[in-house]
Parts: sequence; C-alpha cells; structure tokens
Amino acid sequence: MRSSEVDKLFLDDLSEAKYNNQTNIHKLRLAIVNLAITIGIMTLATLLSFLFRYIDFHESNIIVAYILGVLLVAKQTDGYFYGILASVAGVLTFNFFFTEPYYTFLTYRPDYPVTFVIMLIAAIITSTLTAKAKREARLSSLREKRTQILYQINKGLLKARSINLIAEIGGKDIAKLLNRSVVIATVNSSGDLGEPYIYAFNNDERADIFKSFLEIQAVSYTYKTGNPVGAGTSILSDSSAHYLPVKGQSGTLGVIGVSCFDRELLSNEQKTLFEAVTTQIALAIEREVLSEKQQKSKMDIERERLRGNLLRAMSHDLRTPLTGILGATATILDNDDVLDKKVKRELLHSVYEDASWLIHSVENILSMTRIDEGRIELIKNMEAVEEIVAEAASRIKKLATNHTIKIDIPNDLIMLPMDGTLIEQVLVNLLDNAIKYTPYGSLIEIKTKIEGERVAFEVSDNGNGISEDNIPLIFNRFYTAATINDSGRRGTGLGLAICKSIITAHGGEISVFNNSSGGATFRFVLPAKE
Repeated sequence: MRSSEVDKLFLDDLSEAKYNNQTNIHKLRLAIVNLAITIGIMTLATLLSFLFRYIDFHESNIIVAYILGVLLVAKQTDGYFYGILASVAGVLTFNFFFTEPYYTFLTYRPDYPVTFVIMLIAAIITSTLTAKAKREARLSSLREKRTQILYQINKGLLKARSINLIAEIGGKDIAKLLNRSVVIATVNSSGDLGEPYIYAFNNDERADIFKSFLEIQAVSYTYKTGNPVGAGTSILSDSSAHYLPVKGQSGTLGVIGVSCFDRELLSNEQKTLFEAVTTQIALAIEREVLSEKQQKSKMDIERERLRGNLLRAMSHDLRTPLTGILGATATILDNDDVLDKKVKRELLHSVYEDASWLIHSVENILSMTRIDEGRIELIKNMEAVEEIVAEAASRIKKLATNHTIKIDIPNDLIMLPMDGTLIEQVLVNLLDNAIKYTPYGSLIEIKTKIEGERVAFEVSDNGNGISEDNIPLIFNRFYTAATINDSGRRGTGLGLAICKSIITAHGGEISVFNNSSGGATFRFVLPAKE
C-alpha cells in the first residue's frame, strides 16, 4: 500500500475522532442540518400522501409513505433522536391531514387511536433499527480502517532496522492515529532511558512541555514502576500527557506518552488503540535487541576464530624464519674464527631475507588488525603512480634475487587520489605472492594503464598459474595454496585479503585470472577522481 493511501486511512480515522469531540458551534450546526433533513423528508412524505389521497389510494398506503419517510430520516441523519422525532411528526401529520375531521387532531372513528399507536410504534422501531444498523456499519468501517492502520504500522516497524528508527516510526504513527503530540524514550545499551524523541503533531508548540521537569519525572516514574502514569491516572495526574510503559518479555523497554493538552483525556477506545500500537513497538524493539545480540555473538565468535587463526599462523609460519635467523647467527658466533668471508656473507644475507620477510608479515598482521577494528584510515593525496610502483619494486627487489621484475608504465605522468603507503603495500603483497608461487627464473611484470575514468594496475607472472578451484578462495583470510617455490617460504594467508580490503576502501576493484600464455595476473583498478 502506498504511503499516501496509508495517510488517508489515518485521516479518515481522525475525522471520526473529531466527530466525537465536536465543539458546541459544530454540534449546533450539525443539529440544524439534521433537523432540516428531517423536515424536508417528512414534507415530501406528506406531499406524496396528498397525491395518494387525490388518486383515491387506501390510507394504508399513506401510512407506508410516512414509515418510508421515517426510514429515510433515520438513514440520512445522525443518532436516534431525529428518527424518533420523524415518527412522532409522521403520526401527528397523518392525524391532522388524513383522518376525519381533517385539519384537526380530533378523530371520529374509535379505531384511529389504536392505528396511531401502532403506526408510532412501527415508525419508532423502524427508525431505531435503521439508526442502529447505520451506526454499526460506521463502527465496522471504522474498525476495519483501524485494523488496516495497525497492519500498516506493523509493516513499517518490521522494516525498521534500528531502535531509534523504530521509535521515530512508532511516534509518528501514534501521533497520526490519535491526532496528538507524542514523546517516546527507549532503553539504551547501558539499561537507562535514552534521550526522548518528541513528535509535535502539526508542529504544535505546546509539545515543548515534554521537556519540563514534571513530564521528565512522569517518564522516569513510568519506566521504574511499569504502570500507566499521567493524565487520566491517579499518579502525577497533573501531567500534560498520558504515559504507557513499553513492556517486553525481558522487562520495560521504554516509555511512550501522548499529549492531553487542555485536559483533553484519552477515551477508552483511544487508550485501546494506544496500547495496541505500544505492544507492536515493544515487539519490534525486542526483535531488534535480539538481532543485535545475535549479531554481536556472531562477531565475537568470528573474532575469536580469527584470533585463533592468527595465533596459529604466527606460531607456525613465523617460527621458520626465526629458526633460520637463530641458526645463521649461532653459526657465525660459534665459528667466527674458521668461517671465511664468503660464507659469513651468505649467512648474513639469509638472516637479512628472513628478517625482511618477518617485518613484511608483521606489517600485514597489524594491517589486518586495524581493518578488523575498523581503524583503517585513508589519507588520500594526489600521488604519482610511477613513484608508488618504483618504491614497491625497490622494497621487494631484495626478496626477488631469483626472479626478474619488469615495469611497464606509460610515459605520461599519472596522478591518482590515493593513500600512497597503502597502495604501495598492495603492490608489495602482490609481488611477494608472485615470488612465492612461481619457479626461480620466472618473469614478474608490473603494468599500469589508463582506462577512461580509472587507472588499472596489473601484476602478472609466467609461472604455473592458479588452480580454478583456488581462484574463488584466493582473497579469503588465512588461505594459502599448497604449492610454493623452492624457497619453502609460506605466508600467513593475510596478504591478498589485505589487498582486497585496501582496494575496496579506495572505491576500487581487485580480481585475478590465469593468462592464456601461462601464469596468473592480479589486477586492480582505482578511480582517477574523487
């Protein structure tokens, strides 16, 4: 159902509420209209009766004409009074115009009084039943509209995905339903009532009274006791609103109050509607609280799982280079006198490589920790692509002594808005991955090119490529392929996952595919403009 149709339902319902609370002037105007309708219909019934007498119809037809007039009066007016008035007027008019002697209230025939009584009773019963049927039809229509309103309110609350939004939607809907200003306060994560949300119906300035000490005290008392408070109750009855607690299975979830300005108290029917919507809001809040708890539980479980994986990765994968460093340094220390310069240099070079790899791994671990905690911050500046690529190649070159790295960059200067340090880390991770999973002597190439409003970066190799089964998993955390080169150096499985997070944070995309000529290519694109 469209929102305009929902608003119409609210307005129709409110128009009925307004009818039940008419001012004296409006009631007088309505009474005059109903009286005019009564006089008009009974006048037409009299004219029709004169026609029946003129064409010599039996007087029973005249009686039926008056009863028909009473029926129409009961249908076209409000309440029982005008139907009964029409019944009395019909009997008197029939006696005055259509019983002998004419134009007097006297009767010659002794059976006429009985006729008048039966006619009056029939007319009153007819008008009463008609008025009652009309009233029941109006109430039935009203109940149907209110049921539709409650259904639409429930649909709106089901779509809300936060407690604040539930409070906002619920407050506005209650204001429309009852034609009053509303204040609603919900429990926050610490178990206290949060800042109240105030909805001033039709921008009523009197809604500011919800901020007064008396009203704040009423809200607090409602929350503490879990009972209705304020106007229309025995507790803080001087308040300008009627407050209800929002009760759930776990306790009181908040407080909702509707204005009762000028001591215009809620009717029993309005209280029933208010309680019904309050119950719906309570269910919506409990659903959201439960959803938040489940989400938090899932996040805690996932965080513990990642922490366990990280500890296993650190204990397993970092132990190998540390063992190598300890072995090399121990050999140098124990045999310093007998080792020649060449062997010492080779051992120190091995220590340097293992230490560099450890630093690179620790950087990845710290980066992933910042990403998990939501602390990844982009410090974007206009950076030259050539400088970022050159710096990344320079950092990885010491680990690529058994590989050839080729750089292919356009001659034109390319400037991109990016966090240079993070993009450099992406390139280092991609290059390091290519070195680990390609044989010695392989060619690794870095390419950049402009593609419309984006700039593409590619890191490709001529190794053995990637298994098709591994491609969908390759950017997952802690995922490492089984095949590595002769160095035997495995990673923590974080490098590519970090690459994806960094590129996504820049508004770019990253992918991987196998080359037709052999090997694999990692490709990411960044927007050329903010």
